[in-house]
Amino acid sequence: MGESGVYAGLRILELGAGAAGAVATRYFAEQGATVIRVESAVRPDFLRLSHARAGEPVDLDAAPMFALLNPDKWSVSIDLRKPAGVDLVLRLADWADVVAQNFAPGAMDKLGLGPAQLLARKPALIVVTSALFGQTGPQRHYPGFGGQGSAIAGFNHLTGWPDREALGPYATITDSLSPRYVALLIAAALLERSRGGAGQHIDVSQIETGVYSLSEFVVRYSANGESVVRAGNREAGAAPHGVYPCAGEDAWIAIEVASDGEWQALVAAMGAPSWAREPRFATAAGRVAHQHDLDAHLAAWTRESGAYLLMAQLQEAGVPAGVVQHLNELLQDPQLAHRRHFMSLDHEVLGVLPYERSGFRLSASPGGFDDSGPLLGEDNDTVLGEILGLSAAEIEQLLVDDVIA
Repeated sequence: MGESGVYAGLRILELGAGAAGAVATRYFAEQGATVIRVESAVRPDFLRLSHARAGEPVDLDAAPMFALLNPDKWSVSIDLRKPAGVDLVLRLADWADVVAQNFAPGAMDKLGLGPAQLLARKPALIVVTSALFGQTGPQRHYPGFGGQGSAIAGFNHLTGWPDREALGPYATITDSLSPRYVALLIAAALLERSRGGAGQHIDVSQIETGVYSLSEFVVRYSANGESVVRAGNREAGAAPHGVYPCAGEDAWIAIEVASDGEWQALVAAMGAPSWAREPRFATAAGRVAHQHDLDAHLAAWTRESGAYLLMAQLQEAGVPAGVVQHLNELLQDPQLAHRRHFMSLDHEVLGVLPYERSGFRLSASPGGFDDSGPLLGEDNDTVLGEILGLSAAEIEQLLVDDVIA
């Protein structure tokens, strides 16, 4: 790790927990950066507890979610409640090019590790903070997660069926969106610094990245007062547009028809049944006006075929269609396999797991991972000894004093 890729030689110190911070720095680890995670054995990252079951002992190194989000990273376990632990992190910040953290605003400032404090110590440093509401404003101290973020940003208002309650998109969507912005901003700040600029603090608000991702709907309201509401699987102007049942258990296909030409292609693929040739379905306006009947007819037809066979048939005919794949089917997907989206890495505790690569490839530096997610404190000796230059006796004393674990 840290030896090849467009970010080989880049040094990142990561302070945080959960997915938002881990995903952002993961891009750089995939491209050769050395990423050191500062963790705590006393208050472990909650992702290390994500596999825990009530009443059973917890192995902090046996959490698949943590491992999958942190390949090619180093782990050092430091107790930040102790001054000696804070001093170690400050020395690691002196080593780093970038310090990334996603704790609640003010948490790191109390320890002397806040953005202003780090930049005063090392002006060339790039410090990025990612919190639900950002570091400023009246709601900055609200300790939320992506579940609340999706609601506050407006995703839930748009997700679900028009006659039912609002639904959150699956998982914590702002936790998934914001790290993409964080990674891009780190890259931009590094470029600025390489051109003679100084270090800087990047303040990312998960809520705002979520709102920005929904800018189309904000613009539509600003332009003409249109308030887009939940529409299930339907899309304005397109019909049919939905998910339809196929032969087999829990098998579905998504079909979209956005033009009369695509509709005629679909009619031909179905063998031109009499219902599809009714005048009310001849135009987009007619199909939209009669979507309920259209969906019922189409579902009766799709139900007779296997999802993958039907997808191939419709795509060949020029009709946009895709199987609703289960997670286990993604692992067998030929397109993903061709691009080596999943890499198999052997984790010391969990065994061989499929690790995802990012969705892009650089021609001169395709990227990838060599090592599975680190065990808690696995790299204490390397980080403290080789990077900070501590002796074996000094490291042993830190263990005795419970500064590291």
